[in-house]
Amino acid sequence: MKTTRYSNRMNTKGLAIVLGLIGLAVGVFMLCFRPHESWYDDAFWADWAYRMSQGNFITHVWGGGQPSYSPLYALLMAVWYKVVEFSYFTAQLPNLLFAFAAYLVVCLRFERGRLLSSRWAVVCFAFGYWAADGLFGIFTCGRVETLCLLLGVLTVDAFFRAYETGSRSNVAWMCLWSALQMWTGFEGVLFTCVVLLLHGLVDLRQSLRQWRLYLWYAVSSVVAFVTVVAFMAWHHCAKAFLNTMFGFSYTMQSIIHFFETGQLSFENNVPIEESMTFWERIDSMTIEGLFANKEYLVLAVLVAVLAIVAVCRRDKLSQTAKALVLSGLLAPWFFILAGRYAWYYTWVAYVPCLAAFCLLVGRSSVQRVLGPMVCVGMCVWFCLSPSYRDRKRIDFRHEVDAQNLRDIKAAQISNQESTYVPYQWYYYLAPTNDKLYFEGSGRYPKDMTKMVLSTPDEISYWNGVLEMKHLYDVGTYKVYQVLADKEGYILK
Repeated sequence: MKTTRYSNRMNTKGLAIVLGLIGLAVGVFMLCFRPHESWYDDAFWADWAYRMSQGNFITHVWGGGQPSYSPLYALLMAVWYKVVEFSYFTAQLPNLLFAFAAYLVVCLRFERGRLLSSRWAVVCFAFGYWAADGLFGIFTCGRVETLCLLLGVLTVDAFFRAYETGSRSNVAWMCLWSALQMWTGFEGVLFTCVVLLLHGLVDLRQSLRQWRLYLWYAVSSVVAFVTVVAFMAWHHCAKAFLNTMFGFSYTMQSIIHFFETGQLSFENNVPIEESMTFWERIDSMTIEGLFANKEYLVLAVLVAVLAIVAVCRRDKLSQTAKALVLSGLLAPWFFILAGRYAWYYTWVAYVPCLAAFCLLVGRSSVQRVLGPMVCVGMCVWFCLSPSYRDRKRIDFRHEVDAQNLRDIKAAQISNQESTYVPYQWYYYLAPTNDKLYFEGSGRYPKDMTKMVLSTPDEISYWNGVLEMKHLYDVGTYKVYQVLADKEGYILK
């Protein structure tokens, strides 16, 4: 009997690794044949890390000058750029590797490898993890979230192990991962806090006995935050960092402003007030946040149903399993209140919810029916969702890249410039390599230097916003140099 159980566990472990490698390979394939253009967040991180690799700390993207995020991801990418050639592919590849590592941690380490207790649970997790549209959007872009995800699951795993065994080495690993997580991003910290808080509430009596473990986590996080602020202050970016970390809170903004000026008001003398009440934030962000993440919404319903079935059958779930179920269902509300629940934060709720679903599937008598249904549903959603078609289109001939490069060269965009070409911003980060450019849409950076306009309406609009000087014409395009905005702020 023991031999059979061991053999089954080895089979599921091998299956999990194979499916993970397949997901990683598909992600790399899509990255190779996807147009070399990304939104402004990708450009921000790539530019910041690239300039770090060249011995600088500023960025010319998304406001320019002062970087305002936790620096670990950029520091790691700067080291990466010193090892490999800086390109679009190398800028995006590490996120896929972080995602693969996080996948292995969840599959093989959570609950000492018992989380995925059946083959169908393994298959469901692999399909759900790699094929969910919101997650794949993060895995193949240049944002910081996948590193947050990896450090988050490592922190939670080390906490679970320390909680069960009391091992000092696990406590040390938990402190290390939590400190690195604070150096990576606030979103990952909130993720682990939610899981640990719910784990404590599920087993309150035992958690009170383990109060030192929670104290170690809190101390390591606070110390790490202080060192991050000190590091950013050393680079004259502490104010920008604090504004970004707590920008969603008008109360925190008022505190920052008070310490700077001694007044609780903005420059226009309008008193600072809460932008939304508690219930207004719930109402507005619930509809926008949850329904923008349909994959999570469907999965949460399935988890709730399976959890109710488990309770009715009086199935015994461990404290870890109960915490995963609750955190998967409740995590979005914490992020909604924090103003940070958008498609690129989906993983924060999606990963524990998916893990809870697979654990419940492994204990359910309907897994042979539910498993295939979920896998087919994930594949259909992944292939048919509009956001997938928009963000992940495959361009085998790189025709989109060729057109973008023609626009860049025609407009004479050089390094350290950000230029507007109708409905796109180009950041040409290295003029010696034709494939090193990023694009984003929706906002303009303060250090914008050129605009390439074509229609009279465009020219009229931007002349009303900015002070511009006509430089030359490129075919039907007119190239302008940006001098200042109408409020007198010099952009360059």
